[in-house]
Amino acid sequence: MVFALPVFSRCLLLAVVVLTASGCASLRKMKPAPEALSTCRSLSRDGVAALERGECDAACQLLHEAVETNPRDADARRQLAEALWAQHQYAAATEMIESAVQLEPTYAPTLVRAGEMLHETGVTVTALQRVNRAIALDGTLAAAWALRGRLYRSQSQPERALADLHQSLRYSPHDTSVLLDVAELQYQLGRPQRCLASVHHLLDTYGPGDEPQRALWLEGLAYSSVDRPADAAASLLAASGRGAPNAELLFQLAKAQAAAGHRQAATTSVQQALAVDAGHQQSRVLMAQLADEGAATGGAILRR
Repeated sequence: MVFALPVFSRCLLLAVVVLTASGCASLRKMKPAPEALSTCRSLSRDGVAALERGECDAACQLLHEAVETNPRDADARRQLAEALWAQHQYAAATEMIESAVQLEPTYAPTLVRAGEMLHETGVTVTALQRVNRAIALDGTLAAAWALRGRLYRSQSQPERALADLHQSLRYSPHDTSVLLDVAELQYQLGRPQRCLASVHHLLDTYGPGDEPQRALWLEGLAYSSVDRPADAAASLLAASGRGAPNAELLFQLAKAQAAAGHRQAATTSVQQALAVDAGHQQSRVLMAQLADEGAATGGAILRR
């Protein structure tokens, strides 16, 4: 015996069949075919290899193809963002990393990288939102704490910046960029002894002769602040031997040498500063002071 379904039931059954079929079709559209996944990954590998070789144009082309092959691959989008960033296409890179965030909104490292790019391009409010989300997801991510510290520093909140940078060092104690940030903040906050402790920790991570100019310069300034002019002069002299000549650095060196009683060395350094920048006003003032001191003591310290 065949039972006929009521009209309402037949319509409901038909609707379920149609919805089920359309749902499966949607899933098929969202899920890439195996060959697309394989091609995307192969193109991504080749693109990353090209980027590591410094071939940015080739890397961008390969990674663009990877994204087109599988638009839902967040890794390919992250890698393309890095390639675009390396080409100084900052707006396009930021847009691409943000699209990766949309695909994987709970992956903390992508949130941090998006925040870094946003920070570099001046979009600090959104950058702070990204990094706060990253910290909420993974409170052990050193890069997230470092980024938030730098964001607070850019917003003239040094104490909050320092707290986050210290938290970053808790998880990555030898990060040289964070150690330098901490040392600079301590100096700016009028804490030269703490600055010296941080900068010495930083300098210990380098071999002899490899210390960066910025760290040696900061060490010299901190020594000057604690009335150790001879140590300040030694650090600033070492800093002056790194990189291109810098009038401000040479002026600070001359000032430390003068404070240590080495007027002839100070005169040589201030002359070098003025050779780099004849309009450097502080150097001109110091030059006149050294000349007056030399005249007062009867010592001709200026060579004409």
